[in-house]
Amino acid sequence: MACYHRAVDGICRLVTSNNVDVFRLLGAQAVGRLGLEYAIAADQDELIALVQTRLPQIALIDVELAGGSGYAACRALKADAATARTHVVLLLDLRRAGGRLDKAALDEVAAAGADDVMALPIHPDDFYYHLARLSGLAFRQGRRIGVTLEIAVPSHGGRGQVVNVSAGGVGVRVPGQLAVGDEVAVRFEQGGVQSPDTKVVVAWCRPSEDGYAAGLRFEGDPPMKTRLLLEQVALFDISSTDTGTSVSLHGDFTEMTRFDALTARLAGVTDLEFDLAAVRYLSSAGVRAWCHFLGQLQGVTVRFRHCSIAFATQAAMVPLVLGGGEVLSLEAPYLCETCDRDDLRLLEPGLIARDGDRLIPPRLHCGTCGGELIFDDVPDRYFAFLRDE
Repeated sequence: MACYHRAVDGICRLVTSNNVDVFRLLGAQAVGRLGLEYAIAADQDELIALVQTRLPQIALIDVELAGGSGYAACRALKADAATARTHVVLLLDLRRAGGRLDKAALDEVAAAGADDVMALPIHPDDFYYHLARLSGLAFRQGRRIGVTLEIAVPSHGGRGQVVNVSAGGVGVRVPGQLAVGDEVAVRFEQGGVQSPDTKVVVAWCRPSEDGYAAGLRFEGDPPMKTRLLLEQVALFDISSTDTGTSVSLHGDFTEMTRFDALTARLAGVTDLEFDLAAVRYLSSAGVRAWCHFLGQLQGVTVRFRHCSIAFATQAAMVPLVLGGGEVLSLEAPYLCETCDRDDLRLLEPGLIARDGDRLIPPRLHCGTCGGELIFDDVPDRYFAFLRDE
């Protein structure tokens, strides 16, 4: 079995067919951070020649490739021992397939020996995720959690701003220097709500443009009121463009999760997209709170992108988790029996074929050994929310 090329020198080498959608995606700011080095092929012969000479980590091949077909190009590359190690991704334009592949098309993808498949059009962030995973390069989020907390450090007579929140502490900007290793008491404030004194340890501190930036590590479990306040501001990150509003959600949905602040921030929004990649757990109480939140978004067009396994699993069991919104992409669990390792993939719903009442996910290949992956769940159960589409 093939062992794929990896970006060991920090450069992802890529060959792509002449596709307008791919050009737009490669030009996105997030993708640029990967430091891609790519070449463009006008037709099948040129694409095969470029892969043979450059031996890239990834080849993105449009199935409607000029001078032949993407399927034929993929078969030729996989049949050549010198190029079989390149991870071949077939690009399918679902706009030309009625929005969804049928079983015959999915079988053709598998017969070509494709390692992966992407459905066009694809969101730039999802495209970035695909490339980062395939190349072995570090995946970095384009945005940080939006935090509007103030912080008071009474013992140092200063007030500052919280700029980041994590499970173990906070990042802050304060006017005065804090001594690394010191244990101090701080108070967090937002919208008139103030936490009790909370013990933290100064993990690091360095000069910044407007004072000092510091990392504060919690000393033991913070008080419940502090924890609730931090969870609320770390729950979501909002960005708005001319085309709509995007909300990235983070962490766990539990009995302590409140969506009131998010509801208030979304007043007047009519087009909304949720990024759910960082939602790792939903309790039954969290599901109820989420469904109640969605129920308040009357008249809003809602889409869900990069649904985590935790979120997709709940959506399959509780239809109200989607609230009538559209799923654009979701994580899917695969398993390589040869490597004995899990392999998480991101899929667009249009790649899930139908065969009568059955739902069939694409057959993909392991990025380590090249062996065929096994879908590690029951497709009809995992993709149940697609059945009525």
